[in-house]
Amino acid sequence: MMAVIWSPGMNENFPHDETLQYLFILCSKVALNTFVLSFWRHSILKSLLGLCSVSMYVADVLLVSAVTSAWLFKEHLPTSTSMCFILAHGSAIYALLPLPILIAGAFDYASYSHLDTSSSSSSRRRTPSYCIVVVLLWAIACCYTYNYTDTQPMETYKDNVRVLVCHVHGSTVVFQFSMHLSIAVGVILLVYSRKTISWIRRANELAELRNTALSSEKDQNVLYNQVGECGSSEIQDSSPPLFVSLTLGFALNWMPYLLMCLACALVGFVVPAYASVNLLWMACANSVLVGIAFWFRSDRTGPLGKFPDDTCLWNIYWHLSKGTSPTVDAMLTTRLYIRVHKPTVPFQEI
Repeated sequence: MMAVIWSPGMNENFPHDETLQYLFILCSKVALNTFVLSFWRHSILKSLLGLCSVSMYVADVLLVSAVTSAWLFKEHLPTSTSMCFILAHGSAIYALLPLPILIAGAFDYASYSHLDTSSSSSSRRRTPSYCIVVVLLWAIACCYTYNYTDTQPMETYKDNVRVLVCHVHGSTVVFQFSMHLSIAVGVILLVYSRKTISWIRRANELAELRNTALSSEKDQNVLYNQVGECGSSEIQDSSPPLFVSLTLGFALNWMPYLLMCLACALVGFVVPAYASVNLLWMACANSVLVGIAFWFRSDRTGPLGKFPDDTCLWNIYWHLSKGTSPTVDAMLTTRLYIRVHKPTVPFQEI
């Protein structure tokens, strides 16, 4: 991929400097990443992927600062050389980091016994190791790109016009991850397409029921009686398998993002790694890993845990699969459910 550093203007001696355009692109990226952080703020520091996302946000701000400095001091520094250095190294690092971060995040969630991040002591114990891993990942990526990245601007011709460009990278891992995830989610929903609408309606009803239980503390006794009498009744519509229910919960939140990635791939619109909204992909990957870990640990975790994901309502879709009412876990003081922290004894309902 090539990034245009300058293109000829009306006069060959005064070409168009493209630095301000890149500065606008990077500022827009920081603004979008700030929006992603705003809805991930409650649990972002409780997982390795979340801490990596914070480090990427800091790197985005530093990248904006570097481009701003290149524009402000363009009279003293050659803009083409400085911009090519910034964009080449930035895109190379952003293209290299997703795969090791994804692998490290998978091992992180595999090490959780119950996926419950409500305990502040357990989160504090993991924070130092998270920081060490993040520093190592960035150090390895920076050392690799420093030795193997070509930062020299080059001249090329576009429509018989001479332009100065710089070699930049796109993130193949992000592209492949999004494509394969879109295909997998689409196939699962297609297989169960006949019952998807009824399951979505049931999930919305469960969410409204849970919100009502949370907002009406004075009616806890009434809700307790209703749950006690009706909690064991069967739902008319058949409940989906747990992995289908969790896939449905993931798709309702992330399908617009996946469709956008699919549309960009179909039209051939490739975004350089330095300009992609990488925190949006990180939040999507975090939801995927949390959903997979919850699926494997659902018997021991149950619907009462607080997961390191602020996007998907995993608890609601657990109830959708089990055919139970979420008003139970809204009233934690009643303790209709208990969690047994023994590997041989599954999550129990009493």
